[in-house]
Amino acid sequence: MTVKSALKAGVLVGLLGLALQAQAATILMNFDGVTSNYEVAQFYNGGTDGAGASGVNYGVSYHDIAATNGAFGQTSLPNLAYNSGAFAVADVAAGFTSLTFTSGAFSTAYMDVYSDLGGNGTLLGSVQLGSDPFAFSSTSVTFSGIAKSFMLRGGEGQAGIDDVQITTVPEPETYGMLLAGLALVGVAARRKQRA
Repeated sequence: MTVKSALKAGVLVGLLGLALQAQAATILMNFDGVTSNYEVAQFYNGGTDGAGASGVNYGVSYHDIAATNGAFGQTSLPNLAYNSGAFAVADVAAGFTSLTFTSGAFSTAYMDVYSDLGGNGTLLGSVQLGSDPFAFSSTSVTFSGIAKSFMLRGGEGQAGIDDVQITTVPEPETYGMLLAGLALVGVAARRKQRA
């Protein structure tokens, strides 16, 4: 292998590494665009909140989680989200590998991470929320593998979250397209080398 071909291979491997890192997106949901006192619903899934306000498409749908602009300890104003049901779930169809957020609660509450949608499947991790609703604290749920949902559970309306950040898993087609592109580059380089 010549120095020139080794350099080309190194550049290709480096570009592949950068491309794969770029595909895992970290998204932040601070609930500030959601209409206060309405369900978050499909606001972060390309749809609308419970009042009909349009959101963005992060591929995250919420169930029994509402937004409010109450004067609590949220870390980004004006809104925070709270559990409008005892078991409030967020589904991430593409999957995610990390979850951080700020939270506070009036009573004992937990954030659980599950392997399947709807708060089903294997419990991958769980953390108890901070107990002061007027001084939100930052926390994360430690887990291994790919999760598909997280559940805020506790007394109805007793737990608040803000600045939810997840790292999503790239869709499988992304890898296929990337590999096909690299194969084409390799074929073109091989043909050029033979000529």
